Amino acid sequence: MNKENIKNTIWNRKFSILIIIVLLIMVVVLFGQKQDYKFTLLYKYQAIPDIELINTLTQTQSGLSGEVRGFVKFDNIADQPENLRQYYIIKPLNKFDENSRQYFSLEEIIKMQYLAPRSLGFSEIVEVSETGNTITLEDESGNKFFIDKSTKKVSTKDATGDSTTLITSDNDYGDFTKGWLKK
Repeated sequence: MNKENIKNTIWNRKFSILIIIVLLIMVVVLFGQKQDYKFTLLYKYQAIPDIELINTLTQTQSGLSGEVRGFVKFDNIADQPENLRQYYIIKPLNKFDENSRQYFSLEEIIKMQYLAPRSLGFSEIVEVSETGNTITLEDESGNKFFIDKSTKKVSTKDATGDSTTLITSDNDYGDFTKGWLKK
């Protein structure tokens, strides 16, 4: 009988060991699926902009026409908000002051994680100078917007000193997001 007890004990332990091994394999598989889901969520969904990114600004005899729709990318990556995306839509208006300076409309849109994009409203910005290839615009708060006429690149410097650029193409946005989310 002693032999029989020993055999049963070993058999019971083999069964327990087998159950533990199966459970460990299930944990590893579920962890891998979770990581894959996290990767899909970050790279598939967050690498898609919330609004269409375009830059169709063109120089005409009467000023600029077209529009800029861009994602606000901070030059100092540490200042980039993680759960908030900010977009600017800049459109030239057919409005000029007495010095023939053109006015523009600025719409700021924010997108917080899990919430729909929301417009913070419209404001007017005015051309304050044009030097060489750069047109400088300014709003009533002292925020400056710089438009490079040759490259159509738009950069900003707000009243607090933060410098940003507008990403206006889906490819650039995807590259930025992938690099930024991996940090």
